[in-house]
Amino acid sequence: MIRVLYVDDEPALLDLTRLFLERDGEFGVDPAVSAEEALCLLRDHHYDAIVSDYQMPGMNGIEFLQHVRQSGNTIPFIIFTGKGREEIVIEAINSGADSYLQKGGNPRAQFAELALKIQQIVRRSCAERALREAEARYRAIFQNASDIIRVLDRDGRIVYDSPSSSKILGYPDGSLIGKNPLDYIHPDDRKRITSDLETVYSNENRGMPSEFRIRKADGGYLWVESIAANLIGIEGVDGVVTTTRPIAERKAAEAQLNKKHEELSAAFEQLTATEEELRQNYDELAKSEHRLLESEHKVRASEAFLKCVISDVREGITALDTDLRYILWNPFMEELTGIPAADVIGKRLTERFPSLQDTDLPGLLGCALAGEITETPDIPLDLSIKKKRIWVRGIASPLYDPDGKITGVITVVQDITARKEMELALLATAGKLRESEKNYQNVFEAKNDPLCLVDTETMAILNLNQTASELYGYSREEMMQMALLDLSAEPEKTRETLDRQVPRIALQYHRKKDGTVFPADIALAWFTAKGRSVMILSIRDLTGVQQTDDALRIANVKLNLLIGVTRHDVLNSLTVLLGYNTLIRERDIDDATRDLLEKQEKALLAIRKQIEFTRAYDDLGVKSPLWQHVGNTASRAYAQFINTISFTCETGDLEIYADPMLEKVFYNLFDNAFRYGDGVTKVRLSGAMDGTHLLLFFEDDGIGIMENEKERIFSRGVGKNTGLGLFLTREILAITRIGIHETGEYRKGARFTLRVPRGAYRLTK
Repeated sequence: MIRVLYVDDEPALLDLTRLFLERDGEFGVDPAVSAEEALCLLRDHHYDAIVSDYQMPGMNGIEFLQHVRQSGNTIPFIIFTGKGREEIVIEAINSGADSYLQKGGNPRAQFAELALKIQQIVRRSCAERALREAEARYRAIFQNASDIIRVLDRDGRIVYDSPSSSKILGYPDGSLIGKNPLDYIHPDDRKRITSDLETVYSNENRGMPSEFRIRKADGGYLWVESIAANLIGIEGVDGVVTTTRPIAERKAAEAQLNKKHEELSAAFEQLTATEEELRQNYDELAKSEHRLLESEHKVRASEAFLKCVISDVREGITALDTDLRYILWNPFMEELTGIPAADVIGKRLTERFPSLQDTDLPGLLGCALAGEITETPDIPLDLSIKKKRIWVRGIASPLYDPDGKITGVITVVQDITARKEMELALLATAGKLRESEKNYQNVFEAKNDPLCLVDTETMAILNLNQTASELYGYSREEMMQMALLDLSAEPEKTRETLDRQVPRIALQYHRKKDGTVFPADIALAWFTAKGRSVMILSIRDLTGVQQTDDALRIANVKLNLLIGVTRHDVLNSLTVLLGYNTLIRERDIDDATRDLLEKQEKALLAIRKQIEFTRAYDDLGVKSPLWQHVGNTASRAYAQFINTISFTCETGDLEIYADPMLEKVFYNLFDNAFRYGDGVTKVRLSGAMDGTHLLLFFEDDGIGIMENEKERIFSRGVGKNTGLGLFLTREILAITRIGIHETGEYRKGARFTLRVPRGAYRLTK
């Protein structure tokens, strides 16, 4: 009988698994509801195998596995869990798991597969244990020898080096593998030893020792005596085996007999070398202590930085409910406006700030309540408390409750007062610069955002202010010898953008003198000065904005983790219910009860299908958007279907900036066409320009979609399958402000139009 220790925090699942495994008499199962209880059982009992759940309170399955392996226990270990994600499987195997089995599916087949896996790994473990014992006897003799034992391949390179080599010569274990041993022989001895080794390879030397000097890791040489045996062609060796032992003491004795004065000199030199070595060790110890202090300082600085990003965000964050009443007003907003949170919370937007009534802001917040991510224009605020005007800009996103219902709006507010004042100053100054060089110089020397004056033809930097020099880390003299493209981390993209003479570049990456790459927001103006076409650039470092985005993304990861834990527990309970359902159906029951059990099983399987569908969207919004090739991404999605419907892509080398789940967007569009197209024979993906926006058309030749359904299909719960496919498609695209609408003509085929904003598309060639 195979003794099995089964660990799971679900008592019902423990009992069910024990019933299935013990019913044929091949297994004896001891259950444990936690890893801690299992460790106690392991100390007092012998088991042939361990089966453990992954997600448990306290110590999870992989931590339990690592604890068992760290104790030196090699007992066969199987991870048996509802978590089927690839990274968990990889972590389990890397931690020493012998096998991995995912819960779910037909209970009979699932537990039969579990029993088979246990039998296989127990047999394999017994065989491996016998092999390890045999190998251990051989390795104990081979590796504990005091002499240096090496195996050289047919090309004369080291393929095995015994541990004694590291002890005697000082090189790290394994560092000489693949090296030519002749490279480490004293130059005066190398020619002779090369000849001796050739006689071994030609089988002319059968056990004659050779004496020579070999270089140690510290650069010194050690006298050794070596004997070699040619075992080329012998299975398991197939090389020349050399046995080398130090003969330094013998050589020292010979030297003492030959010349006592040289011995005394050598002793003095050795004493000097020892003193120098001690001095070097002391210096190295002092350096190590200094490096330790520097490391501790960096750790403290890192902790302070993390607290600043997460707890003290230097960006305004506000939240409003569906009636546009404030429910959040963070400390930075208090600092920016001078208005305490108590004077804002609970009040409507237009009640607290009447001047915003006639702006676009209420409408944009209404769009956010409808599920869109919107960006506000530059908004002026006249603050009576501070007796001044400030300028702000915001990004508004829907605020969802755990059920996915929109409960309000959350906004990230940026203080752009300095930049706005500079933009206004730039517009006013650009005209004055044509008439007054003195005024132009005053603007440059003002303490404001970084400014650079650049020749539009050569891209040479003609002038800059002190703030620009401080931002990039170069001296004024150094930057006056550089071109604008020297500061860009993406010079080709910079050249292409400047050729279009746009008034503002919302996001571009520049590089500082120390190599740091940072995101920048750049405002530009063109004019003629002294007969030369020039442009003036106002540069703003966006590093703080990206850090705020990262903090929000971390919060989203934690939320997804909580959802994953809940889904795991529900799936475990469903597995238990399905298992007991199967056991009851195997008994002698009446037809009416059997019919009810079949209906119950169908309902349970439907629930599991809905829950497992959400797993594909765990990473929605967690990873940063990236540039993705449209054709390749759509083709990967199409390849997941088996059908005779043709697909053509006419987007060439087009790339768009979108969430990493863009492939899932195309998968949902293909799935929608194949499920509901009613006679679809071909699908086509193409593109066209609409002003500054790019339009992508995903169209088929099926029945199409009725007019009153065109917007409804993007609502949650609409559809014959899960009712979430197109709803989540629009949410994925909205992360990078890409819109999607159905624009086809009913009975002529469906056509989904993706509107990509300027700056979110490019051609790679």
